[in-house]
Amino acid sequence: MRLDRLDLNLIIALEAILRLRSVSGAASELNLTQPAMSRSLGRLREHFRDPIVVQVGRQMQPTEFGVRLYRTGGRLLNEVRNFSQMRPDFDPTQARRTFSLMASDFVLKVWIAPMLARLSEAAPGVSLSVVPIDQTSDARFTRGEIDFAVVPDRFLFAEHPHRFMFSDAFVCVFWAGNTAIGDTLDVDNYLSLRHVVTTFGSAWRGSHFEHWMEERQEPLKVACSLPSFSLLADCLTGTPWIATIHRSLWDSLPEGVPLRALPHPLPLPEIVENLQWHRSRQDDDSIAWMRDFILTRGAPDEAAPQD
Repeated sequence: MRLDRLDLNLIIALEAILRLRSVSGAASELNLTQPAMSRSLGRLREHFRDPIVVQVGRQMQPTEFGVRLYRTGGRLLNEVRNFSQMRPDFDPTQARRTFSLMASDFVLKVWIAPMLARLSEAAPGVSLSVVPIDQTSDARFTRGEIDFAVVPDRFLFAEHPHRFMFSDAFVCVFWAGNTAIGDTLDVDNYLSLRHVVTTFGSAWRGSHFEHWMEERQEPLKVACSLPSFSLLADCLTGTPWIATIHRSLWDSLPEGVPLRALPHPLPLPEIVENLQWHRSRQDDDSIAWMRDFILTRGAPDEAAPQD
């Protein structure tokens, strides 16, 4: 199909070439031959009157205009995907749909996992794909490739709608055999200890807690950093280390673990988690249904949070 002399199928090729910065990579992803993808690039260059990508060393780099095309082309494809999934009425009992959700393992454990049994009953053909938090996922969400993101207040995507999900406090957790900690924990003792903390993604991205400490200019002595909240407690047994853990995660640990917990000595604010969805999907009935299901965890007798 052509619009203003442009074959609209070429937009798919354009987005793949610019995203992967490789003609052969784009061809492989789209199940085309490399010569066919090269011809598509030639047609795009002729239509837009720009090289779009140029070879720099071993990698292709977009031109300045190519960057603009990539942004616009990505938005167009996202809109088309949303358009193709729209239905006059969304029936969860009959739907065959995969929803994607960006969330931490903390949110997955305390909020998402407990709702899955109800989801399987309410929408037996619906699947949920949970993706980890990192810079790549952030970019995919802003492009509209991920349906939902569970985000603390400080990390909200300003241009996309959101609703409050839940809040949680923190406790300090440590091995029960740690003789450096008594029945109470003061600030000096807390800061003198070595800590197990979280780091997400290929670039350092700390949690709500780590960012709050950084803002206070209270450097922690880091003994171990993990890409997981739920593993923090597992890394404490037998060590002189300490970790700051969500209270709900502490409460979820089995009885008999050789750990202790004390109130946090610093005025660490509660974390507030929010559910976000892409602004382009505001009028999608299926997104609205899944949004409300997540917020209420499928409980029809609970009032859904208000916008």
